[in-house]
Amino acid sequence: MFSVTLERDLQEIGELSARLERGTDVSAVALIQRLMLLIQKVSAWQWCIHGETLEFRKQVVKWLVSKKRYVLARRYALCGKGDQLCRHEKTGRAKVKPAGCGARFCPRCSRRAGRKHLSRVAGHLSSGPHGALWHVVLTQPGLREEGIGGARERFEQSWKRFYPTLRKCGLVAALATYHAKRSERWGWHYHCHLVMEFDETIDMDVAYERINAVWKRVTALEEGEIEYKDVFARMVAAAGPALEGMAKNTQLEFWDEPTDAVEKVLHYVLRDVLQGVESWVEGMGGESDCFEFCEFMGSAKRHRSYGTWRKKCAGGAAEDADAREEAQEREAAPGAPKVMGVSEWIPVSSVDSALHELKSGSGVLALLVMQLLGCTNRSKGVLFRLRKVVKSLAA
Repeated sequence: MFSVTLERDLQEIGELSARLERGTDVSAVALIQRLMLLIQKVSAWQWCIHGETLEFRKQVVKWLVSKKRYVLARRYALCGKGDQLCRHEKTGRAKVKPAGCGARFCPRCSRRAGRKHLSRVAGHLSSGPHGALWHVVLTQPGLREEGIGGARERFEQSWKRFYPTLRKCGLVAALATYHAKRSERWGWHYHCHLVMEFDETIDMDVAYERINAVWKRVTALEEGEIEYKDVFARMVAAAGPALEGMAKNTQLEFWDEPTDAVEKVLHYVLRDVLQGVESWVEGMGGESDCFEFCEFMGSAKRHRSYGTWRKKCAGGAAEDADAREEAQEREAAPGAPKVMGVSEWIPVSSVDSALHELKSGSGVLALLVMQLLGCTNRSKGVLFRLRKVVKSLAA
């Protein structure tokens, strides 16, 4: 699966890890040095899926070693190198099967978190009538010296005081996804995107005035002159019958722009879910910031469901399929090809080998890679970077 040189490096890393676990070695310096050499050899595909996060990822490896999580440190450094390019034996469609590390603070693997929430909400909206659906964004003032854990705790306290108001305003259900971005001037900009369902009998103009006023009050700070933003809210669907179902979005790196009614309702939350934490950690490379972020992600929830959407929808086949696929990936051996789950998908090559074949400009692998470029999302993420790589290699 890997080159002879890489296999030898992994063997040495395994031996160093074993010596630390047995207590033969007391210093992890040699292991960290080997892991740094490994993670710095960024392949073309790894750059596509992780973006400009190498400095952050190097610090994460050090943090994992400090926590004696040697296996995960190795998998984290390797994340993406074992990804397989697969072809459907009947349709000939292309698909990337990930061999990731599964870490919550991985720019790539974090994209999987929240998929079950999307599937659950899609099931509810597809199965019966719904109330008015709104997209709402809640923000709080940033504090320059505050860490991400403090920003989250402050938001949580505000939410506890705010949530009863939402229920009184007719909230039936909600899906929340949290996002954070570091600013040198304002500190951590911790905020929340929500898709909310409200009782169809509620006057939303009146409800919004109350929601906006209460949120400003519960997030108020006494420190200096702070500009408070109004709560962003817009209706994305009026109350009505069941919506057309959301297409199963298993190609997380190659998601398409919304095409059906449910996808359009979940559009902004869908974007946040499928972007993972990459934008959180871009430009982050200091040891203290990175270590703090890893500790934070160990207990943080990036997605939450409320009201009727907390319960699984009857007949939620898509949610069950997502859970099975995630379980298969967790149980697969480190560095080994993941269990496909469906026999129709045939592994053809590693993605990096397929990209290398593009230099010849022909062959089955090149055609499969070009299929991946047909997705329609306009984000500056994986698809955008893959197009740059393909253009460079094909030149």
